[in-house]
Amino acid sequence: MKRQESNAFSNLPSGLTGWHSLLLSVLLAAFALPAAAQLKAPGAQRATGIFMPQAGAGSAPSPSQPALGVTQPGASAQRSQLVDEVVAIVDSSVITRRELLDRADEIEGQLRAANRPVPARADLLGEVLERLVMERVQTQAAQEAGIKVTDQEVDRAVESVAQQNRMSVTDLRSQVERSGMTWTKYRDELRKQVQVIRLREREVDSKVQVYDGEIDNYLAARGGQGAAASGPTEYNVAQILVRVPEDASDAQKAALRAKAEDLLKQVQGGADFAQLAKASDAPEAAQSGSLGFREIGRLPALFANAVLDLQVGAVAPQVIESANGFHVLKLVAKRTAPAAAPSPAASERIAQTQVRHILIRTGPNMPEAEARRQLSTLRDRITHGGDFADAARRFSQDGSASNGGDLGWVSPGELVPEFEQAMGRLRPGEISEPVVSQFGVHLIQVLNRRETEITPEKQRDFARAELREQKIRAAYEDWQRQLRQAAYVEYRVNRQRSEN
Repeated sequence: MKRQESNAFSNLPSGLTGWHSLLLSVLLAAFALPAAAQLKAPGAQRATGIFMPQAGAGSAPSPSQPALGVTQPGASAQRSQLVDEVVAIVDSSVITRRELLDRADEIEGQLRAANRPVPARADLLGEVLERLVMERVQTQAAQEAGIKVTDQEVDRAVESVAQQNRMSVTDLRSQVERSGMTWTKYRDELRKQVQVIRLREREVDSKVQVYDGEIDNYLAARGGQGAAASGPTEYNVAQILVRVPEDASDAQKAALRAKAEDLLKQVQGGADFAQLAKASDAPEAAQSGSLGFREIGRLPALFANAVLDLQVGAVAPQVIESANGFHVLKLVAKRTAPAAAPSPAASERIAQTQVRHILIRTGPNMPEAEARRQLSTLRDRITHGGDFADAARRFSQDGSASNGGDLGWVSPGELVPEFEQAMGRLRPGEISEPVVSQFGVHLIQVLNRRETEITPEKQRDFARAELREQKIRAAYEDWQRQLRQAAYVEYRVNRQRSEN
């Protein structure tokens, strides 16, 4: 899948990320994806430890996922000691005034450094408090789900952040500590973020599917594969929701399901769906339960699957159960939106690179420093007349070893970011210095480059990736909303109150 880099919590202006602001794609490739999904490229049967997971082969990062990064020095490091105060209670934890003000100072400093407008202090504090609440809700959900992150995985997260910032781990640690945060605290925060990524992958990404019909519609909307250019199909779905409290007993759930089943029977018998929806627990009750026109990928996955094949005006034949409760769904309308601008899926040509590599995997018995040393020795031998393919067959621990390390012709976005970035800096025939990725340490050699027409299969791969990204974004937003609604949050201050 294409790499996707964006900030978490898109309701805040981009750039309001504080020390969370860097590198999603590298970290997610390492932590959020099943191992099997990491090892396969689209349309190929090759297994190797550097190909990015492709759409349909596992989970993929979404622009709304939490990001990790480097802390920046700011006002919080110089703030005089405060008498701390609880500003919000989130389930079993608290958010303090110092946390709120430190984060707000951090964000304000970054906005000023980037010459971007700074919101009014009261508005900024309100937004930052909401973000802290949402972070705490997700972190606690991950902990309650029993998701564990080992010290070795945190080490990999630290290395990924350092590499993305083109600094050593030692330099990263110095920058963190100069900002006023201890190294232990920084690692703890990384651990929490990786926990959330793992939870999101399990609860959201792994449940998103892209269907062939959706790909056909996507390509048709963009003129792909000879189809007439038109906009994507949009669906207006309405719901009647019978909400289930988080602490409901089995008997209560059964009674609420029976209520939803009765509502479905009423609708099937001719009752006015809109009137029943207005009296339901749906957030859109005032709009007769209507979610408005959305592309199929922007609907919750459960809804999309239920209405995709319905005729306009029809009601889904079964009650749909979600974390919120029980839903009765109706496809109110369907339309074709205006055509969008051409996307990469409809491009005619693509740049490809023929590349090979040698991989030494790191772990308890192979420290990264030793893997680097071994590959540096191999590189020296090869540059002085040794055979790269022979060295790959003898020493590489990747599935491509039997082919002399040859990965064939690869397209942009197929390889993990660290590998692809290093490969992009090489001229044909050149061999890289040792390159670290989540799979280990590599030597990379570019053999050739070319431009080629995108095959219909590759167009479908791009389309599947784009659709999956859209659906994951929508599903993640719904998941966040459900977590937030289920959480106990008590505000101890006015969220718009400004303090220094």
